Amino acid sequence: MTFRSESEGLLRAGFWRRLAAFVIDAACVLLPLQILVAVLFALTGGYIQSNFGVTRTNCTSLSALPAGLQTQITNPTHVQDCRTSLLGFDTSRVLVVSRVESGEVSTTTVSESFWLDAEGQLAVQAGYNVTWGALLALLAYFVVLEAIYGRTIGKTAMRIRAIRVASPEPRGVGWGRALARRFAWQIGGIPFILTQIPIVMAGNNLEAIASILNSPAYSVAAIVSAIIMAAWLAWLAISMARKRDPVYDRIAGTAVVRASP
Repeated sequence: MTFRSESEGLLRAGFWRRLAAFVIDAACVLLPLQILVAVLFALTGGYIQSNFGVTRTNCTSLSALPAGLQTQITNPTHVQDCRTSLLGFDTSRVLVVSRVESGEVSTTTVSESFWLDAEGQLAVQAGYNVTWGALLALLAYFVVLEAIYGRTIGKTAMRIRAIRVASPEPRGVGWGRALARRFAWQIGGIPFILTQIPIVMAGNNLEAIASILNSPAYSVAAIVSAIIMAAWLAWLAISMARKRDPVYDRIAGTAVVRASP
């Protein structure tokens, strides 16, 4: 493998190549897992479910709560049977009971979900939502392949690879750098995570969660965190479009460069 270079160094990969590589990689990892979950959903009667990848969610409104259902939502305004599917094959099915409230700053929705089986009946007990497993699999895919080889399936298809800036020979970036660049990529989402701490601390107390969501302080914090995240993503995209190392690559001491066979 040889690298194309400019007089001042290696030619960085642009935004569209990096985006295309990411889309290819996500499809390579998530699509097979989605198909597996769809099969498991059918075989287990809805005991295994997930909500990741490219799916379609269709919610059907019900006229009343199912008999015997106990919910923390007082005076619910919506009761819906929501089915998430991949090409018509269900991967998730839940009953969502919700109430829409108008606060001082914004309108919020407080909801509670109940596990449904493949036939749409209330499950005796909740099953397993394996969405977290798919996200961990995607993270592991990037870290392992970039650490060892410096490239993934998507990067290979787009003729780009991750390298160590200090020693740009064609090899993996190492475990520390591979982990660092993946976690540093999330820096812009830290303010949003902080806004979720009060909600997590409220646990299953839906009335407390409704009070938090309707408070002016939370609304302002949510808006500010959304602006920060949007600015972060725009900064990364502009850096890539200008073929400069985005900040998470600079933190990890890595770069994504054009490569040719």
